[in-house]
Amino acid sequence: MTPIPAKYRRAARKADLGGIMAVHHDRPGPRTVLAFIGAWVLMSGLTLIVPGETPLLAVAPTILFFFMWLIIYTMMAGERLVVCQRGILLGSFAPFLQPYAIRYEQIIVGSVVPISGNIRRYHKQTGLPAFLRSVRIAWWSQRGVALAGPTQAEARGHFKGGVATSHMTRGGHPWLIGTRAPAEEATAAIARAAGDAGFTELASATAMAPPRALSGIPSDTPVQLPKVMVPYGH
Repeated sequence: MTPIPAKYRRAARKADLGGIMAVHHDRPGPRTVLAFIGAWVLMSGLTLIVPGETPLLAVAPTILFFFMWLIIYTMMAGERLVVCQRGILLGSFAPFLQPYAIRYEQIIVGSVVPISGNIRRYHKQTGLPAFLRSVRIAWWSQRGVALAGPTQAEARGHFKGGVATSHMTRGGHPWLIGTRAPAEEATAAIARAAGDAGFTELASATAMAPPRALSGIPSDTPVQLPKVMVPYGH
């Protein structure tokens, strides 16, 4: 079993979510990594057209660009779904960032579904804002887990206190997190943990939710994304 990083355990302990049962990530694939490397090589090459007067000044931009792209990659590759005994952590674990914490009692029964493909159609299908912070996917994301639950402020409230009411949606707030592995592995872990915690209805509904690929058609939302609410008038 892969050792669980200490920062995951600290976050789970701080949010009082108990022990960690499973960890899923949505790191960039090989093509995205090669794109980052290509961008670094290109930018470094352009600086060598007119190099600095000394060797140090000549290589300094290359070193600077390397660390710049490394920081960008680290920040973007930090997304995780951490399944704990009493809830889940989702969001970025990159330096200086903090994930969200959602307890099982805050998740709407029947809303947890595995998305096996076309996850980037989520915004088109739901009509939700493109930069909604509770939607944690990138251009390389293919699959993941959708659910409806607390607002972003309520999910952060487990860490620093204070809640707010969302005026954007009716009912449960939409959440989406990408996973590199098959999404049904993540929902199965959530179902097991929720069942062990005593949330049998949530566990049963989550375990029975079949994987689905998003169509991008708004009228399909009630079937493909049950309980995930959409903006007023959509």
